[in-house]
Amino acid sequence: MRLGSLPGPTRDGTLVLISEDHRRGLRAPSQVPTLQALLDDWDEAADALETLSRRLDRGELDGEPIDESDLLSPLPRAVQWAEASTYLPHMERIRAARGMDLPPEHRLEPIVYQSGSDRFLRPTEDVPLADESWGLDLEATVAVVTGDVAQGSSADDAASQIKLVMLTNDLTLRNLMPAEYAKRVGPYRAKPARAYAPIAVSTTALAQTWTGRLLRSTVRSWVNGELLGEPDSGRDCAFHFGDLLQYMTMTRSLAAGTIVGSGTVSNREERVGYSCLAEKRAVEQVRDGQPVTPLLRVGDLVRIEAFDDRGRSIFGAIEQRVTAY
Repeated sequence: MRLGSLPGPTRDGTLVLISEDHRRGLRAPSQVPTLQALLDDWDEAADALETLSRRLDRGELDGEPIDESDLLSPLPRAVQWAEASTYLPHMERIRAARGMDLPPEHRLEPIVYQSGSDRFLRPTEDVPLADESWGLDLEATVAVVTGDVAQGSSADDAASQIKLVMLTNDLTLRNLMPAEYAKRVGPYRAKPARAYAPIAVSTTALAQTWTGRLLRSTVRSWVNGELLGEPDSGRDCAFHFGDLLQYMTMTRSLAAGTIVGSGTVSNREERVGYSCLAEKRAVEQVRDGQPVTPLLRVGDLVRIEAFDDRGRSIFGAIEQRVTAY
């Protein structure tokens, strides 16, 4: 299944099945009005929707024309968002720019923190920025959506509860982070509302692109039309999503509709570029003594999109302009 959310009648939108070519949509039956409703009742409702989705792809159902720009975030809000840092090349470069090594424990156990999930930006919604000195940055991140995951789940059992995969721009205000980290708590003000690509894809529809633990894709990010990077999301990942969910459920269960992000996608080969500006700036700092690439400014345009091995867009595109708030 490929799933999206059209506006109305509530802030959770209306669930719509999306065709394989991303051009047509079929509104879900009234018994499953929203994506959260589907996640809450996955075992009962998913099979019927998968049948409708296959019929839509085969042309047996016409559906209606769909423009990706009309879609909300697949989940306009969620019961929980948690973010990890699983791509060690990203963390190594950021720390190297500060003259620091990556602590050994970061290679042994995931880093996970919670962040805002009460409202997500639309895939093409402007990013409001009140102060450029806050240091706005993009972060191309793969995310999964779970069903109910029991406390004490193994990595295998937890991974079996991954229902959907998404792509997000996990925006960060870089210059607000140091003060928050100095308080020895996770970031709050440094993490504004994030945007998701318009289509969430079930693990069954991803086929070989999904390993059962990780997404194999080329994640491309552009700033003002210039390619920032195109790393492979299936490489150089220290902890897969089963690991993350096992870590998170040590002391509590997860409710259906929990979203977990991978952290900034990053590869060891610098030739593939970067998924955030901070990482590029860190490399410039180490190489040249100072960064030259600016962080995002009012008027900048960001685009993020993930592609399979045949060059097809998996989730549609995130395209956002930074505007003055």
